[in-house]
Amino acid sequence: MDISLYSTRLQLLLILLGWSSFLSQHVLAQDQTVQLVVSGGILEGSLRQVLNSDSTLIIFVAGSGPTDRNGNQHSGGAATLRMFADSLEKHGVSTFRYDKRNIGKSIFSDLQEENLRFDTIVQDLVHWVDYWQNDGRFSTIILAGHSEGALVATLAAIRRPVVNGLISLAGAGRPADQLIMKQMERQPAFVRVASDSLFKLVREGQTVEPPPFLMSLFRPSVQPYMRSWILLDPAEEIGRLTIPILIVQGEQDIQIFPEDADRLAEAAKMGTRLTIQNMNHVMKKVGNLTDNVDSYLDSDRPLHPQLIPGLINWLSQFTPE
Repeated sequence: MDISLYSTRLQLLLILLGWSSFLSQHVLAQDQTVQLVVSGGILEGSLRQVLNSDSTLIIFVAGSGPTDRNGNQHSGGAATLRMFADSLEKHGVSTFRYDKRNIGKSIFSDLQEENLRFDTIVQDLVHWVDYWQNDGRFSTIILAGHSEGALVATLAAIRRPVVNGLISLAGAGRPADQLIMKQMERQPAFVRVASDSLFKLVREGQTVEPPPFLMSLFRPSVQPYMRSWILLDPAEEIGRLTIPILIVQGEQDIQIFPEDADRLAEAAKMGTRLTIQNMNHVMKKVGNLTDNVDSYLDSDRPLHPQLIPGLINWLSQFTPE
């Protein structure tokens, strides 16, 4: 098919749909699958490149657990990262999001949980930064990490000065063990006491045998990863960066708290804080606690309406004059 003819037909169709003003600036894109061969396996992600836009690329980093490039897990999810790609595309911003190791289509057949370290997932992001830097299509690279992914993005930005900006989306502002203990405040006292004791031993480098009610959190195979994670202080690490940083915090977040955003904002040398009322951890507008929890598996609920405008306003500093 002749490309110019196809583009003309597409433009006419969008004019009829009322999209002509958008098309005059940007051409809608589709996900392009990108694979990267690294030691031990293959990483895979989705590029959403907006044609006729500036040369900015935002790389999204998923949060903790078996979370894929869209922000979902096996049981479903809020599709937060896919919605970022959908929304930012309409503003002419290209994005890339990827599956973590052994999640989705990033396959590492010999990977064992006991061999995984926090540095492993940081290095995977570094590989992607190197890939897109060498690709040559994007002169501005911004890392956007959600939840645990915010610390991953921070550490990758430290290692790669080519990164131009950082977005912390509901990122922790304290070491992971301290954050988890904060999250456990409503748990029975015996759970909190046992957890605190185990965290201290793991931090010291000991292998612990957890009671059955804490096995999922402290199972022996995950302790090496946990140890490598809790030794990191997100606020201390973000303070090492001298690039623009956007710290996004929802007031209805039940996993990350305002004091976490406070710590990050105080430490960041070039930080901007974006606090959004009625927004929760998965970046959705919510009401009561039940609604908040329900939104975690609601892939149809849109991102909070104030979120994308806030990001676009911050991104304007990277637009060439």
